[in-house]
Amino acid sequence: MPSLGKSINMYLMDGSASGRWQASLSNWNGVAYKIPRSELKDCDDLPDLNAPGVYFLFGKDDDSGKQFIYIGEADDVLKRLLQPHTFEKDESYWTEAVIFVTPDGTLEKGRVKYLENRFYTIAVEAKRYIVKNGNTPTQSPMQRQIRDLLEGFIINVKLVLPVLGHRTFAPIPSSEKEEADEENDLLYFSRNRGQGGRAVGKVSADGFWVLKGSYIYPQVANYVSSGIKKARGNYFGIIDKNGILQEDICFGSPSFASAFVCGKNSNGLAEWKNQSGVSLKNLDSNDNRMTHDQKQEKTKADFKAETLHLAGKKVSATGQLSGDGFIVFKGSGFSASETKSCQAWIRKKRAQLLTDGKVKGGLFIEDVYFTSTSAAAGCVTGASANGNTMWLYADGQSIKEKNHL
Repeated sequence: MPSLGKSINMYLMDGSASGRWQASLSNWNGVAYKIPRSELKDCDDLPDLNAPGVYFLFGKDDDSGKQFIYIGEADDVLKRLLQPHTFEKDESYWTEAVIFVTPDGTLEKGRVKYLENRFYTIAVEAKRYIVKNGNTPTQSPMQRQIRDLLEGFIINVKLVLPVLGHRTFAPIPSSEKEEADEENDLLYFSRNRGQGGRAVGKVSADGFWVLKGSYIYPQVANYVSSGIKKARGNYFGIIDKNGILQEDICFGSPSFASAFVCGKNSNGLAEWKNQSGVSLKNLDSNDNRMTHDQKQEKTKADFKAETLHLAGKKVSATGQLSGDGFIVFKGSGFSASETKSCQAWIRKKRAQLLTDGKVKGGLFIEDVYFTSTSAAAGCVTGASANGNTMWLYADGQSIKEKNHL
């Protein structure tokens, strides 16, 4: 059943987008106020703010360049906002406050303390903004009925806050709970068969995300833009010694994202591809507005002449090259056993395929994308494998032989 629509009422209280905003959601007693720091002293005309509420202070962290948030509560929100906060001692400067109150007085001290704790926890887990609270706020015990009511309040705040310009509580892609079709939205980048950079990405309303676990090629070409060089410096701390990205990063364009990964110029629209090998450019075109299953069937039809076969001792499979990766087709075999020499990363990948339900009863039940021919062959056979020699064309030649690798 599709989600029901919601109506958010926005009111520019000073007749300007740079002034104070009021926002309310249909059938909800909560009201949000977005107020620039410079306007707080002129809010005596808003008696709603002289009441219990939860508030968020936003600013930019100079060291990291990231947005920060401070989460607080008060019996009299306006009075508290006009007082200094402990986190400001390190010269952090917040520029905007967003306040949530209930004009009917249903938010009292215990309830706003509960909300403060919950919003702090959600913000920390989301990892989008730096959280400036020095300590974890204490949580007031609540009866289940009241707790459920406050959890509904939180859901509504998470709906309204992005409209006011802050996606603070939206999980970054790697933190989201996986859904059955989420992998269909993922995009893959590989330069020089992964040796020059290998990444998983995703398009969202924020921009283009490069997901944690991606391999960032350590060297940066002299000719790349200063923006790429600066980004490498800014994110140096979340790339480990092996070049593996430890957190998701959001960029403004797919080309900037892929250039960041490989350290060279890149056309992201051409080099980011889905699990079927279709480029982002083609996915965005009118000709590619079809269902996932249709795309899979079209891809297999287009490459029918290039279908490759693998015939092991216990299992057989078919698939095709896809950019620098490889797709194993639905219906291919999956060995029930693994050899002693099977590498740990292949074992882990095979276990994940079973957990995700992509393999059942010794067969692939859907097309699956792998980042290399060897990964594909290894997962099929349950053994360490050289995919370039094991995957064969219809004429019996291996990938290595036909492509003179």
